[in-house]
Amino acid sequence: MVTITVADAATVMAAVHPSRDSRTCLASRLAAGGVHKVRSHLRLLRATAVENMSDSELVAQLNDDACLREFIARHHSSVRRLATTMMRSSHDAEEVVQDTFIAAHRCFTQFRAESSPRTWLHTICYRRCLTQLRKKRLRLVTEDVVAGLPAGHTDDALRMTLEQAVAGLSTDLQVAFTLVDVLGFSREEAAQLVGVPGNTMRARAARARVILASTLTQGDES
Repeated sequence: MVTITVADAATVMAAVHPSRDSRTCLASRLAAGGVHKVRSHLRLLRATAVENMSDSELVAQLNDDACLREFIARHHSSVRRLATTMMRSSHDAEEVVQDTFIAAHRCFTQFRAESSPRTWLHTICYRRCLTQLRKKRLRLVTEDVVAGLPAGHTDDALRMTLEQAVAGLSTDLQVAFTLVDVLGFSREEAAQLVGVPGNTMRARAARARVILASTLTQGDES
């Protein structure tokens, strides 16, 4: 994070809001090349302000390049993971990620805070994925789910078993497992993202866990 000293802030504020007594001195500094320093200080202050903004504040100003860059930096990783999980192709996932942020930029004025900005963004990504999958007649898969687990979480044999178990889940259960257990959305957020009742998402997430646990237990016994 950029650090702004008191002296820096004072210099900028003096330039932006000069007193009558200081205008002559300020004019001299600007004439001597101070314009560039003032602009530099303003950019530093702007960068610091953007980093400290909440997601809601950023979304409200996505037409601002600095706000857009910060919003993308915060959420690119999780959006890409969801897209990769659903698209099964890194190339297709990258296209969806780009489309997602472009769409967010175009329709940010429609955000109504009925959900969190993160849920709103991932909903856009989810719908973009479904559109692409329908066009290409692909089915949802989650072969990258295990890759999202912490390193060393499973040995190779268990990892392979889990991959096979996740791939064997129905589409609805795969999505529920990915959103809740991999991406960390609450069941209510996941339900809102997918467009189903909260009870439905809770049931799907629980069912996915039961099936995966059963599969892994059978693997241990064998």
